[in-house]
Amino acid sequence: MMKLPLWQHYAKRPLTLRLTPSTIATFVGAVSLISITGLAVGYVVGAKTSEDKPVTQSSPVATVTADQQQAQQLKAMNERMAEMQARLLRLDALGQHMAESAHINSQEFELDNKGAKGGPLMGELSMLGDDNIDARLQELSQLMEQKEAQLQALDSVLMSKRLQSNTNYLANLPVRTGAITSTFGYRTDPFTGRTAFHAGMDFSGAQGTDIYSVASGVISFAGVKSGYGNVIEVNHGNGYVTRYAHAQRLAAKVGDMVAKDQLIAYMGSTGRSTGTHLHYEVIENGKQIDPATYVSLAMKSR
Repeated sequence: MMKLPLWQHYAKRPLTLRLTPSTIATFVGAVSLISITGLAVGYVVGAKTSEDKPVTQSSPVATVTADQQQAQQLKAMNERMAEMQARLLRLDALGQHMAESAHINSQEFELDNKGAKGGPLMGELSMLGDDNIDARLQELSQLMEQKEAQLQALDSVLMSKRLQSNTNYLANLPVRTGAITSTFGYRTDPFTGRTAFHAGMDFSGAQGTDIYSVASGVISFAGVKSGYGNVIEVNHGNGYVTRYAHAQRLAAKVGDMVAKDQLIAYMGSTGRSTGTHLHYEVIENGKQIDPATYVSLAMKSR
């Protein structure tokens, strides 16, 4: 038996606590049980926490990223091929339209080449290797170069036809009466008496004689120019402009749409002029050319 002295302050004397061996064993067992229970609870909590944490795996994520990049590259290639196919179709349509407008057989320029049509679908593109894709893109690029060369050749033919048609288009007289008093080229200047270049053709007539536009177009200038006096200019498109100078009065203004044989001015003697007449010019791409070709055709058709 173990005796433990205890002090009891209100009793003013010590007390003795007697512990038997069975009491001590019971106490030690209780303390051990509490310790074991705490360890078990800590283990369970730790295991639960470790189960809740996500497991990081780097390999599957890297694999998914590589697949996505490959899919994006295939999609970009497919979009490029589709764009090139669409461009080829537009070139084909443009060539057909140009050929029909010019009454040219499209087969002469191979504009109906069916090899430029078609192409892989999005689902089929993934089955093509990199070498096959590059070869297809190169093939489409060569086809576009071929089409562009064909269209350039066709444009040259059309330009020649336009020049011929413009000759007939401008084949008209700016006045209904009067004689040609001076032609295009070098002549003796009426003011200085020396040789000088004359950039147009002069038509004589009475004051106030009607002046007509030789073809339809838009009035691009109407006013006074040095040496020309009152002058009016008509833009006919395709680089062609006609000029009517020394007018007494103008009958149209800038921006007006005029038709062939429409009255645009009245003959006079304004500017550098020795008398009433019309100074008529034909301008091609900013340069004066001889109106005699157009005037001669107009006179033959009268």
